[in-house]
Amino acid sequence: MPKNQLISSPEMEKLDRFYREGGLRHMASPHIHYHDSTCPHPGCEHKMEWIDFQRELFGDTEGIYKSLVRRWWEGIGFVGRCPNCGEWIRFTTLRMEALSDEQARQFPKLPENWHTVA
Repeated sequence: MPKNQLISSPEMEKLDRFYREGGLRHMASPHIHYHDSTCPHPGCEHKMEWIDFQRELFGDTEGIYKSLVRRWWEGIGFVGRCPNCGEWIRFTTLRMEALSDEQARQFPKLPENWHTVA
């Protein structure tokens, strides 16, 4: 029986593009499983393994929801604060990324209480 092999980075990016194209076509609600689920900020051990962003629960589907969903599936992602340390995290289909306040300004933002419905 063959052993599991790691997928190369270019292969992973190709699969991710395929996945995102389908999600964008259907404007599917963003949900994700992160294998590396610990907050990316040093010293914070908060786990965010499975996230269902459920943006529709915030209302304003045209102003907030559609924009965030489109950015998610386009691969840009969006940012929200870690519920534990309060620092900015960029969420994408591939990973979570630690951002500074200045870096976070360029991305669409989740509401402050995003984690209460995710």
